[in-house]
Amino acid sequence: MTIYVHAYPFIPDDPERNTRAITALCRDRDLVAGDVILLPFQAMTGMVEDYWTTREENRQRNAHWLKKLSAAIARTPVRVIVPVVLPEGLGVIELFSGAVKSLNFEWIKGGVAVKASDCALDYDLNFRSAAVGETFEPTDSSNLLVIDGQCFTDGRVWLGQCKVVKSGRTRANYMAYPHAFTPEDGKVVWLDANHERFAAMQQALRLYMKQCGFEKISLGLSGGLDSAVVACLAASVVGAQNVNAYIMPSRFTSEESFKDARDLAKNLGLKLREMPIMPSVEVLAETAGKWVPYWADQGLMRENIQARARGTLLMSVSNADGSLVLNTGNKSELAVGYCTLYGDMVGGLAPLSDVYKSDLYEMCRAVDYLRQMIPANILKKAPTAELRENQKDEDSLPPYEVLDGVLKDMLEGHADGKKLRKKYGSDLAVRVTKLVMRARFKHIQAPLGVKLSPCPLKGLPEAFFTGLLPKQL
Repeated sequence: MTIYVHAYPFIPDDPERNTRAITALCRDRDLVAGDVILLPFQAMTGMVEDYWTTREENRQRNAHWLKKLSAAIARTPVRVIVPVVLPEGLGVIELFSGAVKSLNFEWIKGGVAVKASDCALDYDLNFRSAAVGETFEPTDSSNLLVIDGQCFTDGRVWLGQCKVVKSGRTRANYMAYPHAFTPEDGKVVWLDANHERFAAMQQALRLYMKQCGFEKISLGLSGGLDSAVVACLAASVVGAQNVNAYIMPSRFTSEESFKDARDLAKNLGLKLREMPIMPSVEVLAETAGKWVPYWADQGLMRENIQARARGTLLMSVSNADGSLVLNTGNKSELAVGYCTLYGDMVGGLAPLSDVYKSDLYEMCRAVDYLRQMIPANILKKAPTAELRENQKDEDSLPPYEVLDGVLKDMLEGHADGKKLRKKYGSDLAVRVTKLVMRARFKHIQAPLGVKLSPCPLKGLPEAFFTGLLPKQL
């Protein structure tokens, strides 16, 4: 008997197509009587933990295709074990010789577990439902198989992080493995948090483009860190020949930024196109200026027009050539609203929206590919939006390592206002809290992001921030 673990990227909530794919796997000529195929939690009917939000008609549809699958593989020699969503509830199903059997299971943190005695195997089974950044606590078993799928939906990403534990020792770890494997194969992939996050962004972009039918990517290169990381991501997924990279200078764009953008493009093999924005900015500023009252802040208006001109031009190119525009904003900027709505916030996907700026520097030092591709000067120079003369991010914000400390305690740490003020001082804690709460309308309207932590900004309820400020404020 051979156990085969599959971590293929099955299609979320499409049991008809998944049934056909599973049937093809079971009809492999190399399979023999007694072989077992283990499939991830979303392999057939979608996320098993979504039972309570799944429409009744969809549960009925799932049951229909489960019967179809059972009939289709009835004459094959294999036994299939897979979690499913059915009308009567959640289940882990065994299919063999045309029979459908429900196995006993229990919920664990981030998945479901089936004991070896219930599945007639030498291993306990953990079917992981936790996405990247979410808590997963496997059972304490000396012989264990962790089965995880590959998927990207609603911002959540799964990497097919499967695991083999035998006689109390981890024998193999897998990540996004393209083929079925057996517990005897022994492929080891150890990931730290930085590599896992970058791999998750690659997986999300790859699957999202496939789902939406995109083949090319468009993005703006500023000469800064954020756009550099996104450019590296894009090139690693679709190839440099399928990335449209634009430098979009204004009169405030420095020669240093030009050089850094060119050096990055050369390292990645990108063709860098120059698209000046000042003609558009001048027309828009002149038109809007006629209707702005004398007391209004036209300086801020002109700064944001630059960002919006860039966003409009990128989306225009996207409309024309059918490419996917990638947003380049990070979590630190989005959290405090240091971004322009309909400007640098445009895009069909935001890979960095759940990565803090300080963590982005750490990622670039840890991941070899990023360290090799991104010019050293980009990692050394002070971050700037270059929307006015000699502008630096720290003119408007605390240093990122300080800002990110407050944000991490507030968001992932769920610290209350009193704890934040005690740890960071009242002035800093209140300042950051106000920035975050005033930026709520931007959080809500931000593009789809890749969720990489337990607390992404998009989707947080208003109640999450209630009570963070002193009562007198």
